Amino acid sequence: MAILDFPAQRWLDALGWTPADVPDILILEGTWWHQAARTARLARLQDVRETAFPDIFVGRAGRARVAYACAYGAARAAEVAHVCAQAGTPLVVQIGTCGALRPGIPTGTVAVPRSAIARDGVTATYGGGPVVALDAGWGDHAAAALAARAIAVTRGPHLTWTTLFAQSDALCARWADEGIDTVDMETAAVAAVAGRFGAATVALLAAWDILGEGRTFLDPVSPAEADALAHANAATFAVALDLAAAVVAGVGDDVGRSTISGRRR
Repeated sequence: MAILDFPAQRWLDALGWTPADVPDILILEGTWWHQAARTARLARLQDVRETAFPDIFVGRAGRARVAYACAYGAARAAEVAHVCAQAGTPLVVQIGTCGALRPGIPTGTVAVPRSAIARDGVTATYGGGPVVALDAGWGDHAAAALAARAIAVTRGPHLTWTTLFAQSDALCARWADEGIDTVDMETAAVAAVAGRFGAATVALLAAWDILGEGRTFLDPVSPAEADALAHANAATFAVALDLAAAVVAGVGDDVGRSTISGRRR
């Protein structure tokens, strides 16, 4: 049987999970700096262990069961989202960084897009269209939580692209002319995969590159910008844990899909 035809029980068996072990939330982070990110993020959780699948970790934040993985690029992020969403995880949160396509979005702003334009090559294989919607209720909830932490938020049009390096000045200018505010490499695919299996998705992406000004991650940032980026990166994970607590509290009917509030507690 090909993987896309697997029943959910096949993933539970492979992971050694019962339904009670299924995470309440999956947090995916797209980054090169896997070791540093993993160390910082997992330090916020209790009872952490690696699953039967390498580089996917589970732990607890209060009463919430949390899965975490560094997954760089659409293809890898889709795999982790597929396993957890089909196993029954109701909410997937994409964190990491993104590029800003216009100067009015400074470093340290967090993009919480309402939808993602899919030009990544993976989204369509999961039935996603040219634009994939993210969960409106959870997005509003997350944006408010970030604002409460004094984090600037943008909700404008977002693009998921194939690779960080294949972004020319002309291409970035064309995207900006289309009215696209930010770009990453995972969000649309993750949302399409999660949606296929009935899970909700929200993205919390800290702006690092200011592509509209020709600045990439190789260019220096000021001390103030470095502080803003660090603050935003810390806040995205903190807010993801807030969302995990909200899932456990059963508030899905108020802020997310009805499937969330129907989970066993």
